[in-house]
Amino acid sequence: MSVAEAREAAPILAMPPRATRPLSTVQILKVGLTNSLSACDEQMFDELIVERRFFGRPAFVISDPGGVKHVLQDNYDNYPRLDQSRRIFHFGSGTGMLCAEGDAWRRHRRLINPTLDYRAIQADMPALVGFVENVVRHLAAVPAGEEIDIGKVVARFISAATCHLFAGGDRRIAPMVEELAHYPGKLSLFDVLPVPASLGFVARYFGGRAVAQQFEPMLRELITERRRQDYAGSNDMMWRLTQARDRNTGDSLSDAELCDEAFTLANTAVTPLRVLSWIWYLLALHPTVEQRLHAEIDEVLGGQVPAWEDLPKLVYLRQVVDETMRLYPPLPVMMRTVAEDDTVCGWRIPRNAIVTIAPWIIHRHRKLWEEPDRFDPDRFNPEATAARSRYEYIPFSIGPHICTGAPLSLVEIATAVAILAQRFRFRLVPGHPIEPVGWTSLRPARGIRVTIERR
Repeated sequence: MSVAEAREAAPILAMPPRATRPLSTVQILKVGLTNSLSACDEQMFDELIVERRFFGRPAFVISDPGGVKHVLQDNYDNYPRLDQSRRIFHFGSGTGMLCAEGDAWRRHRRLINPTLDYRAIQADMPALVGFVENVVRHLAAVPAGEEIDIGKVVARFISAATCHLFAGGDRRIAPMVEELAHYPGKLSLFDVLPVPASLGFVARYFGGRAVAQQFEPMLRELITERRRQDYAGSNDMMWRLTQARDRNTGDSLSDAELCDEAFTLANTAVTPLRVLSWIWYLLALHPTVEQRLHAEIDEVLGGQVPAWEDLPKLVYLRQVVDETMRLYPPLPVMMRTVAEDDTVCGWRIPRNAIVTIAPWIIHRHRKLWEEPDRFDPDRFNPEATAARSRYEYIPFSIGPHICTGAPLSLVEIATAVAILAQRFRFRLVPGHPIEPVGWTSLRPARGIRVTIERR
């Protein structure tokens, strides 16, 4: 088969409906509450900057790499998160990194970054392997031909790994992790409408604050235990957070601030790991890629579970992960407001305008990618990556607000894929509809149903 024939035979990948023309505010609200990705019209994938209006406010969708760099890195203080986005994640005192801005955000970032440093994750590698092996045992017991939702299987690993990373073997944190894994769930009109400042407290109460209240006493117990001088438990993330000190002032986070960050990290820890469902979906549709991945894993690991030093050797596996996150980015849309008038790529961006940076659009933009809706992990081989602007691929955002948990997530994803792919192939259930749904994260609307083949 020629390259041209192979491309013609490439499967059509799951996408939500895409409007052929710009939508009105009413239409955006109608489709956006079901799936924000459906509010993206065709012009957004053809033009690097487009202007719309939302409730009378100018709204710009910026996909130009230079514009992305300007908004998310060079002048990021001028582009705070949209209030509607911030109030959803107003946990407790409202100091978590998905809610705070300015100096408060910078202080939290300085304190939290070291607790999620790539080197801090190495000690957790054996535990992560053990959690994936538990999933292997579960899958091995599934009868041949039985249908399963791969996302629910992956959730077993995500829940166990997140609980361990947060609090070692302390299962008191498990209900919070499981609850926040599904937060914020289905959005309401109240979540997306502009709300007057006088009603801000009400809006926050129906957002993260209502979820947080039930778990705060438990978190404060964990914090108190880890602050004690005679604490003899594991050096888990909760312990590292209590011990963190600001390199500029020497200050630590208060109990209220620690609770906020625990809620925030529990929610965001799950988001990138949703890519695990999409990896098996794409491999099932692309057997040649699957074979090449299996060959690399078999050669590098020789039938063994991965050790820390094996992960950098799994080069093609990382390419598969990157291409999956290009097509199905865990963070599909980022919305900002404009503090002061600005100019971006020659466009005047007025104060109070809305600016959207959408990996869902950027990663599928026709001016940035050749055949953008096709799955091709070789887009991320070293040569192709070196030739591309780093602002064309932003699955974890970029700049100062880049996801703090990205290094940990990539280790978890690589570990899970390396172990599961040695034992199983997953085959899609014919006729089951798959549609990506996005707002604060991206997920398959009805799950991804598969059957299991043993390798």
